[in-house]
Amino acid sequence: MKKIGNHNEEPTLRQKAEDSLKKKSYEAGPQLSKADALKLIHELQVYQEELKMQNEELALAKKQAAENAASKYAELYDFAPSGYLTLNRRGEIIMLNLSAANMLCKERSYLLNNNFGFYISKDTLPGFQLFLNKAFKSRKKETCEIILSLKDNAPVHVHLSAILSEDSDQCLMSAVDITEQKQAEEVLSRSEKRLQQEVKDRTQELEELNLSILAELIKRKLSQKQLKKSLHDYKLLYAYLQKVREEERLNLARIIHDDLAQLLSTMKIELISWKERPEKQDTASHDPIGSLLHLVEECMSAVTSIIVELRPVLPEKIGLIPALQKLFAEFQKRTEITCDIRIQDDAFAIDSESAYAIYRVVQEALTNIRNHAKASYVTVKISGTPASFSLTIKDNGIGANQDKINDHRSFGIIGMRERIIGMRGSITIKGVHGKGTTVHLKVPVTM
Repeated sequence: MKKIGNHNEEPTLRQKAEDSLKKKSYEAGPQLSKADALKLIHELQVYQEELKMQNEELALAKKQAAENAASKYAELYDFAPSGYLTLNRRGEIIMLNLSAANMLCKERSYLLNNNFGFYISKDTLPGFQLFLNKAFKSRKKETCEIILSLKDNAPVHVHLSAILSEDSDQCLMSAVDITEQKQAEEVLSRSEKRLQQEVKDRTQELEELNLSILAELIKRKLSQKQLKKSLHDYKLLYAYLQKVREEERLNLARIIHDDLAQLLSTMKIELISWKERPEKQDTASHDPIGSLLHLVEECMSAVTSIIVELRPVLPEKIGLIPALQKLFAEFQKRTEITCDIRIQDDAFAIDSESAYAIYRVVQEALTNIRNHAKASYVTVKISGTPASFSLTIKDNGIGANQDKINDHRSFGIIGMRERIIGMRGSITIKGVHGKGTTVHLKVPVTM
């Protein structure tokens, strides 16, 4: 029997057929005539021709099916939504579909044999090269993200997946455009950052509000505490003022009794004596009129002392600087404490009420030096400008205790502060142990 066709299956079938005939016992059939033999040969030849034609039809159908499958595969490859590329080890494009060519904005024929790295941005090119090296060294699937930098076109974000071919000479790579996804992620990221910033800002506002509320509560508590303390201090001050008032009344009563009342009593005695026995008065040895005038002058002097004690008239009459100079001179005379007065500048004009308040403050400071400082020397610096008046008193005494200075029962110091604060000025009192005490005041001057 002749060999039918060129298919790989036929030798195998023939072998199977021969093996099958060998297993069967051959039995000689009846002898055929020549005509029967020729007829049988003709039938076999016809059957052989039929098999040959069937084999050719089968081969043609198989070829057509293969061509149809290849056409469908090519269509699917070219028009797939993802880009497909085949690269060699140098990164050159061996093959690519239409989607990949459209992604690179070039004709497919132009891109063949070009290096894929030419179209990748400089920032993501090192990552792509590392990705390609890994793909050729490993049988595992490798992935990376790149940015295509195309002339006159916006950057394109691409996700790459690659795997090594069976012959290990090529890299099969798919490319998916993820630009919209990246843009959405960027928008989402910006929204998230904005939301986080808003939350942060709102949290900060709430914290600041809480702190302000807490500060206000603390301030109110301190205010209440200070108010209670002030009320307590004012009660003590009121009691002190009442005591001082009583002492002043007693002092005035003493001055009036010891000086003025005695002078008036003497005048009364002189007048009574003159009235009852005028004829017995020896005008040659005793001048009653002159004596009475002298007593009247002493009464007037006593009254003036009382008035000065109640309210000094020196600042109003002669001015603040001369009044202070006179006050320091009298203080030095009474206490034997040396006073060094230095007037640096007196270019100021101060009203009588402010001058009186400053005079009283200096009086109180000198009283404290006399009663408590144990000083032997006092320096006084006076300066002024058209806008302010400044005065500094410093002694060389034992130095006032700071706790005593700040004590709410130090009514003399409280009075000094209240007078200066009432003029919108400032006063500081500082004591140094063994080195003395310094009082500095500064008062604005009304232009």
